[in-house]
Amino acid sequence: MENYNTAAKFQMHYYFEDKSHSMDAFVRNKCESEILAIITEIAKTLNVKIQIESEVRKEGGLREIWAFTNANAGVLSVIIGIAALVSSRIPVGDSELEDLQKQDLKLSIQERQLRINKLKAEIKDDVITAETVGKVADLVSKDNKIIIRKSNLYKSLDTYRKVSKIGVNGLDLSDKEVSAELIVKRPDFKKFIVKSNVLPVETIEDAVIEIVSPVLKSGNYKWKGIFEGESINFSMTDKSFQLDVLSEKISFQHGSMIKCTLLIHSKIDEVGEVVITGYSVDTVLENMEGHSFVETKQGKSYRNQKALKAAQGDLFAGL
Repeated sequence: MENYNTAAKFQMHYYFEDKSHSMDAFVRNKCESEILAIITEIAKTLNVKIQIESEVRKEGGLREIWAFTNANAGVLSVIIGIAALVSSRIPVGDSELEDLQKQDLKLSIQERQLRINKLKAEIKDDVITAETVGKVADLVSKDNKIIIRKSNLYKSLDTYRKVSKIGVNGLDLSDKEVSAELIVKRPDFKKFIVKSNVLPVETIEDAVIEIVSPVLKSGNYKWKGIFEGESINFSMTDKSFQLDVLSEKISFQHGSMIKCTLLIHSKIDEVGEVVITGYSVDTVLENMEGHSFVETKQGKSYRNQKALKAAQGDLFAGL
């Protein structure tokens, strides 16, 4: 933004293929919902409570304008500037989407807080720099919820052929533009859309699960257990352990436990929240017999393979 102290409103400008000034109500409402969610997340990052009021729409394609209140002018201007950058910055290649898949989204708490504190200090001293605003925009852009909300926004726009491009920027109290519109054209809409919301599988080694309800017959049935105080249903994919259970080589009693490699499957839902979709036990490393754990054959093999890989890694690290 050119002037971080005068922006009081956020404008989203829809450009149409025809000369009309109307838009499908469901598409418009969906887009409005996603933009407001993005702005709300930015305000949360800055730990600021704001009120957003919708103003009368302007023509010229179709212009949505939201007035921000309930915070000081400097903070509101910064939120508007960050919102414009975040909602219009085209991902470089698939890096933003790859970040989502890798879950490399959260900076350290210390680094996040340092950037936010620097921006707050600048707001207080009335010396806000574009560099700091840009850095906070980078920070916010890597948030799960922001990525998904942008994806939802541009997915709606991409399927609505009437919109040829959109522009976003800040306005002052008299509706004068305080910066040029940041434009996103139709061919770039797809670059914002997350193709898969499935996250990488998280592996927990040496996870201890208390067995509540084992599966004692063939079939794709879920076991039930307790992991870290929580009740979970999980798939037993360790075939050797399954066979031992079915052949009654292994029996269970109250308090029986296994030590295993537990796989946690998850995804990001439509509002950007991480949701666990399932658990599975890949390898049973140890089984409780009496009051002590006994290593299984597959557990011994697993640990030997792991030690071998670690040794190979140490060997090549010195080259």
